[in-house]
Amino acid sequence: MDIAARLSAIPQEIADIENTKLELEQMLGVLGEPLFLAFVDPAVIIQDDIVLVQNQIRILENRKKALLEEQQSLIVMAAHHGD
Repeated sequence: MDIAARLSAIPQEIADIENTKLELEQMLGVLGEPLFLAFVDPAVIIQDDIVLVQNQIRILENRKKALLEEQQSLIVMAAHHGD
């Protein structure tokens, strides 16, 4: 993929990550609500689910950071090709 094409694809990937992260954060909110907890079987370990969602959020944040770094690198490369 050439630089311009990759640069144009990165913002959509970041938007997808942000949307997924928002959904996960909303899920975390539901998992911690007292009303939700009142209807959950005590045998179900909610903490494991919370940790899993938190880990998924961390993975998304790391992926977003990597994309932003890639984007900056590509901009620098494009600027040097333009010289």
